[in-house]
Amino acid sequence: MLASIFLASTVLAAPVSAESLQDAIALAYSNNPSVAAARARVRQADEGVPIASSGALPHLDLKGSFNQSLSDSFADLGQVWIGGLTLRQSIWEGGRIRAGVSGAEARIEASRLNLSAAEQRLIVDTVAAYADVLRTQEIVKLNENQVRVLEQELRASRDRFEVGDVTRTDVAQSEARLSVSQANLIAARGNAVFARQAYQRLVGRPPGQLDPLPPLPPLPADDAQALSRSAELNPVLAAARANERAAAEDVRAAKAGRMPSIGVQASANYNDYSNNRLGASGFDPRIGVTAGMPLFSGGLIAAQVRQAQARQSEALETISLTERQVTENVNNSWALLKTSEATITAANSSVRANTLASEGVRQENQVGSRDILDVLNAEQELLNSRVQLVQAERDRYVAAFQLLEAVGAADIALEGPGVQRYDPTVNARRVAGKGFAEFGYNPDPRKDTARDTAPITNPNLMGPQQ
Repeated sequence: MLASIFLASTVLAAPVSAESLQDAIALAYSNNPSVAAARARVRQADEGVPIASSGALPHLDLKGSFNQSLSDSFADLGQVWIGGLTLRQSIWEGGRIRAGVSGAEARIEASRLNLSAAEQRLIVDTVAAYADVLRTQEIVKLNENQVRVLEQELRASRDRFEVGDVTRTDVAQSEARLSVSQANLIAARGNAVFARQAYQRLVGRPPGQLDPLPPLPPLPADDAQALSRSAELNPVLAAARANERAAAEDVRAAKAGRMPSIGVQASANYNDYSNNRLGASGFDPRIGVTAGMPLFSGGLIAAQVRQAQARQSEALETISLTERQVTENVNNSWALLKTSEATITAANSSVRANTLASEGVRQENQVGSRDILDVLNAEQELLNSRVQLVQAERDRYVAAFQLLEAVGAADIALEGPGVQRYDPTVNARRVAGKGFAEFGYNPDPRKDTARDTAPITNPNLMGPQQ
């Protein structure tokens, strides 16, 4: 339901010809290297189950040997050729294999949750980059307009100075304020270049004509609800808990190193004694049971157990740290959201008031009751309030998505046309049946890493930004 509301608002808010926020998110999701790397880490974790469970499957080895006696005392041995097959099947490993499989499954869960966190982080970063491009473009326009206004003020001051209506000081003040405004315009254009580069880094191509930001998706009703959701749904926190379960299984596996192991072994060798005088050649099939139990390992097993226990302690502390970080992120995002909303309200009032004040000061200057400095200050106050409003609107939108990320719901933006969701379970199902596929390799990964990007070159800080 939330996804449909967000998708509908995105479509309705955007003209067809422009690039929407949904388009940018879809592009970033499909080709961003950070998310692609997180997907590769999930596939790495998927292989943990077949690796751990391989100990419970039969192992077949081909072996061969050749011996030639070099001593005259054993000249009768001559040449001995031996070749054959050996089949080994484990029957009991003290629970080590089961613990290894359970730990691998927990790590798969953790890797999928980390992938979800990486996807949501990418969404928030893309939203911020998209909003930054719009914000910097608008600030450039405001500063360009300010330069034009101050140029007109300077021309008017010079004309009035020629007729003795103002002093040279008034002209100098207009010139100084224009120079400052021109410097601010250059800085604003530089910030616009930075925003475009950040957008390209995330999305994979420079921004085109961007639509306005769509309405926000539904948010938690209050900070208490946000904290409750984050404790249950935040993927980073859930991944930390899954990693702790995996560490607990590692402790079990390490302790199983003291348990006895039992296995069955069968072999069929062909022995060639044709060049010696000791016996005839032929097959030598054998079958037997092997059993063993470590009695003294030089402290190895105990050290492995203590090491695994220390990793579990680290995982438990990581859960506590992550809980604190999630709580901090929720509270900070909520505070920024509410602060931005209040700032928008105040900035709107400031823009209206400064617009009236600027017009009034300008008219009063024309009749001589106000000087040039009053006009310049009024213009600057109006510009500052407009920039503050643009910044607050950007901050509110980004803070809302940061809050959604903290509660594990930022991926709502992926629900819609143009986004092919990555299913991390497909590869896990594929490799789960590879226990008897000895040569089931993947394609060369180097063929899948090349990506084409169009760099922004030679940005003209003095010219208009597209």
